[in-house]
Amino acid sequence: MATRLVGADLDFNSVARIINLPDGTDPQHPATVAQLSAVSEGLAWKDNVRTASTANVNTSSPGSTMDGVTLATNDRILLKDQTDASQNGIYIFNGASTALTRADDAADFDSLESAVVTVDEGTANEGSTWRQTEVNGTVGSDDLLWTSFGATVGQATETSAGKIELATQAEVNAGSDTERAVTPATLSGYTGFTRKYSTSIGDGSNTSYTVTHNLGSRDVTVAVFRNSGNYDEILVETRHDTTNTAVIVFAAAPSSNQFRVVVTG
Repeated sequence: MATRLVGADLDFNSVARIINLPDGTDPQHPATVAQLSAVSEGLAWKDNVRTASTANVNTSSPGSTMDGVTLATNDRILLKDQTDASQNGIYIFNGASTALTRADDAADFDSLESAVVTVDEGTANEGSTWRQTEVNGTVGSDDLLWTSFGATVGQATETSAGKIELATQAEVNAGSDTERAVTPATLSGYTGFTRKYSTSIGDGSNTSYTVTHNLGSRDVTVAVFRNSGNYDEILVETRHDTTNTAVIVFAAAPSSNQFRVVVTG
C-alpha cells in the first residue's frame, strides 16, 4: 500500500474531520468512534470476516460464493441469517462442498457475548459491522442473533434487521414499494381497503333513518336486509345526503331493529 510522509501538523480548525476511516487493527492505527464506544460498552471486537451471509446457508455444503464474493479456503465468514439461529456465528470456509467450522475465537458462547465483527467485502455487506446480542447460552443449541452495529447500519430486509424508512400515505396507497414500512396511521388511511359500517334500524314509529357511517365519501354501497327469518335483502329509498351519512326511507315504519344496514366503500 502506498504511503505519504506528513512532516507538519494538520490543523482542522475545529471544523473539518477525517471521515470514512476503517476500524484500526494495528497499535499505531487511529481508532474509530465505534471502536471507542465498544471499549466503554464492554464489547468484544473480533478479527474481521471477509464476507457475510445474506440468506440461509447450508453449513455442510456452503457453495463457493457468498454475497458476490468467491470464497477461498480459510476465509473467515459471518453467518447471520440462518433459519436455525443457533447456526449463526463466525466460521472458517473449508471448501464449497465441505462443512464449515466455527472460528477458534468464536467457538463458545462466552467468546460470542457482545462480540462485534466488521465485514470486508460483499455486494450487500461490505463495510458493515455486526454485534451478537444474546447471552448465557450454548453454541449449537441456543440462538445467536447478530444485529447491525454502529454508523454502518444497513437497510432492513425480510431476513435481516437494519434501518428502514417510513412510507408516506401516497406510497402506502400505491402498494408497490418493497423497502418502506407502514405505520398504523398510514395503514388506517389506506385507500385500497374496503371499509364497512353496519347497524340495526327500526323503532316502530319512524320511516326515515339517518345512518352515520363516517366513511368520508358518497361513493358507498348501502344494503338493507331483514334482521331475522331468511335475512333477505329489501329495496328501500336510499339517499347519500353527505360524505358521512346515508338516509334510509321506508314506506311504513319498521318494527324495533327489524332491519340491518350495511354501508361499504
